[in-house]
Parts: sequence; structure tokens; C-alpha cells
Amino acid sequence: MVRAGIRGGNEATPNASRPRLPSPRRWIRALGVGGMALLAAACSGQGLPPGVADGPLFNDLRHFTSLGSEPAATASSEFWDHWGDGQAELSGYRMTISRYGEPRHAELALIYVTEPHDRHSWIKDDDAEAPDRVEVLKLNQHVEFLTGIYPYSVMTSVFGPVDDWGGATEERFQPVRIVHGVQEWCGAYSHRIWPGPESFRSLRLSYFAHEGERLREVEARRDRTLYEDALLVQLRELDGPFAQGGDWEGLLVPELWRLRSGHGGTEPVPARITRHDDDSVTLSGGAPDPSADAAPIPATRFELEAGDYRRTFWVEAEAPRRVLAWETSLGDRAEILATERLAYWELNRPGDEEWREALGLDPRGALPPAPDGAGPAGGC
Repeated sequence: MVRAGIRGGNEATPNASRPRLPSPRRWIRALGVGGMALLAAACSGQGLPPGVADGPLFNDLRHFTSLGSEPAATASSEFWDHWGDGQAELSGYRMTISRYGEPRHAELALIYVTEPHDRHSWIKDDDAEAPDRVEVLKLNQHVEFLTGIYPYSVMTSVFGPVDDWGGATEERFQPVRIVHGVQEWCGAYSHRIWPGPESFRSLRLSYFAHEGERLREVEARRDRTLYEDALLVQLRELDGPFAQGGDWEGLLVPELWRLRSGHGGTEPVPARITRHDDDSVTLSGGAPDPSADAAPIPATRFELEAGDYRRTFWVEAEAPRRVLAWETSLGDRAEILATERLAYWELNRPGDEEWREALGLDPRGALPPAPDGAGPAGGC
């Protein structure tokens, strides 16, 4: 049985031609020379070197994302009745993740909350004003697991506008920014993506020489491309059906953790998502008594195919349509344990660790294996 209790967030002219962008070679040169010069300047007390500007990395994001002056349609009142309550939705998951060819027992939390962003920077700004204030639904996906002696901490954040900016040509909650970070004892890794209508910018900072530090612009039409990291938002169908209630086919930018762990490139790949209504999923980890028989939970099943890669999602059939479970052809599995609606940013005092237990998470860290080692089982 899944703990179903949910308690009660708030934590342009149409497609004008884009200004000419600096070449990727200039970006890379500026980052490479500038990064070393910044460190030298900090140690010597000198200013920035010639040709390196003191300011934001990009000053044209408003034009690059090209959302237009106003959305094609605003989010429904039903959406805001649930997501405008000043709370975040937190769900704890039991997870198995594959790393170095072995399954690892992981602790996973998904945190969903609405917040205002400034479209000039696509950074949270409570003081941003119209027409540059855009409300987004943020998803933070946090995974922790051990690989032998040393731990991994993986965080991916997805930011998608809650209003319908693309009309009938684009899926709802198409991201405007994705931020991915990995910390482990070998070092730190970061990957950021800013999608635009014809391409996305990719900034990858790695301690591995074959990945290095690289800024690229990759062709990817927004009306034909999805981002795997954003599917945990879009498949929930929080304010309308995904793919108009049918199947989807186009290009997919793979999950950034999958690119990191497989040392893959950022190019989109052909993909297909098929929908199966009137399905169900049986969970084991959320049952009060793991030995008891768990009842199937009605769900919509979405099957993603991208080359040899497969991923299956089970999404709760009834509101709030949480992602109940997923599994991949790489051996990854996750299933929901419990959900709460909380202003979690206020729960940072000694003793607030008890709220982790309310989510099915261990206050001391990653969860042990499920008692019977079972994962989610799909089927009617």
C-alpha cells in the first residue's frame, strides 16, 4: 500500500528574430581563459583580464528562449487551487540504481513547487515584475547512494513555465532550464541546459579530461524535442493531457545523469512514448507490513523507447497523479513510499529530521534494501 495522505507552491513579442549569438569557439575561449584568469586575479587582488566581462554568463536568455509577450493560455484555476497553496509536494522513494555495473540501493526524493522566475536570467526572483515574471513549476530530484567506500549525491532541477506558452505545437511544462550536479569523492560535475525554440545551450563542467569544460549550442526544435528529465513533470498531466492523450514521437535529450554516468553526448535521439490507460502497478516498499499482499494501484503506464534504451513510468490514475514507479532497461527501479505537502524550507531545525520519516526516508541517510528485494511489478 502507498501512503496516500497528502498535506497542504509558492516557495514578449511573438518569436522575434534572435540576435546574432557569439560563436561556441568564443564562448569556450572566454570560459577557459577567463576561468584561469579569475583565479589568478583573486589571488593577486587584480581585476578581470581584458576581454572578460563582469556580469551574467548570458545576457540574451529572454530572446533566446523566445516565449513571446504573453502565453497562449494561462494555467487553469484547478491547477492553482492545488499548486498555489504555498506548499511543496515532497515524495520519498525506494530506489535501485546501477553504477559501475552493480545495483545500488538509493534514497530518492522528488520535490515539486511553484516559484517566480525572471525570464532575463531564468533564475528565481520573488521581486520580478510583469512582463518578465514567469511562474514555473520546479522539480528537484535528489538521489543519494553508496559505491563501496564513497557516496554519490545527484541533484537535477527542472524549471518549466506553468502557463501554456507553446499552444498546440508544444507539450506543456517544456523546460526553460535544467541544472544537474554530481558530487562524489572523485570530484564534482555540473551540466546545465537552456532550451530555445531551435536549439539548446549546454554548459558541461567536468573533472574528466575527455569531457572537460565545454559550452555548446545543439540543434533541437522545441516543438519536436522532449527532455527526459522533464518527463517526471510532463507525464503527470497536471493541467491537461500529455501528447493530447495519445502517443508521442520525436527527439529526446537523454536524462543528464544517464549522460554523466555513461559519458555520453548531449545530442537528441529519436524516441517514442506510448500510452496505456487502465493499467495498474503493485508496490512493495510502501506497505506498512512488507509481507502483506499489496493491492494494485490504478495507473497510466507510459513506455519510452529511445534506441536500445527503455523506460517505463506508472503514473497515478487519479489526482494528484504522482509518479508511482518507474524502471529502465539499465536496471534502475524506483517506487513511491509516501507524500507530504510541506513548506520544507522552514523545517531546518534540530528535530525536523522526523519529517524525513514521514516521507519514508531514513533520518540517517540512504535506505537499506527492501525486505524481499522486490521492485515494482506492472500489469493489469
